[in-house]
Amino acid sequence: MSGKSQRRRKTLASGTGVAIAIFAALAATGLSLTGPLKPATLDKATTAEAAKMTDWREIARQALGKGKFGFAEVTLKSGVLTVTGDTDEAEDRLRAFEVVKEAILSDPSHVGIVLALENAITLDGQKMADAPDAASTMGKTPDAKACQTAYDTLLDGRVINFGSGSAVLAEESKPLLDALAAVAKRCETYRVELGGHTDARGNATANQALSERRAQSVADYLVSKSVPASLLGVSGYGETQPKDAAGNAEADAKNRRIEFRIVEDVAQ
Repeated sequence: MSGKSQRRRKTLASGTGVAIAIFAALAATGLSLTGPLKPATLDKATTAEAAKMTDWREIARQALGKGKFGFAEVTLKSGVLTVTGDTDEAEDRLRAFEVVKEAILSDPSHVGIVLALENAITLDGQKMADAPDAASTMGKTPDAKACQTAYDTLLDGRVINFGSGSAVLAEESKPLLDALAAVAKRCETYRVELGGHTDARGNATANQALSERRAQSVADYLVSKSVPASLLGVSGYGETQPKDAAGNAEADAKNRRIEFRIVEDVAQ
């Protein structure tokens, strides 16, 4: 190879090295040849994955420790974060739950992961009537999926009870109804159907009528808690849609229920 060709190659290599150095320096300062570089952002999938990996129980436990609520413990099951324990001070019971609630809600990535917060702390050994709070954990602008999830979460393993053979709401169901009302008010852009269901005992025609009256009783209660009547639809299905066809007492208890189902976006 001639001396002239070797000099040309050295010059090209040197120029390439300088160009790489210039591009590296520009990137480090956030600049490019065509303008400033956009900062890197996490996509929704990455953010959601990070939220799933967050130890929400540990966050709650740290909040309890900071508040010196040593009597309280935390569990997380099926999206419901439950504060348990026992105290003989009603104020401490409420404050312990509030510090956990504040700690969880302060991180908006909890939405869709922590579906409800429940105060299950007993007061001097006595169980209180609190229902889970699913309205606070839905985020600022809940969509139809979030609203349906909130209703389903509250009614998972919990039922609205009535007097035997009647449409009179049982007193012990009022906290659950209040929690459902809170969700309905957060989901004011969605119409929800209240579907009444009975077990198969007795006359089918009577069961049909009873299911309608019970659904209406729930609607009336929600309206009394400031839920707009225009958001509520009432339907009775009698014994036609059992959840459990075993025909025993346990199955009957599952079949006697009120279901909440999002059916329409009233804004459309």
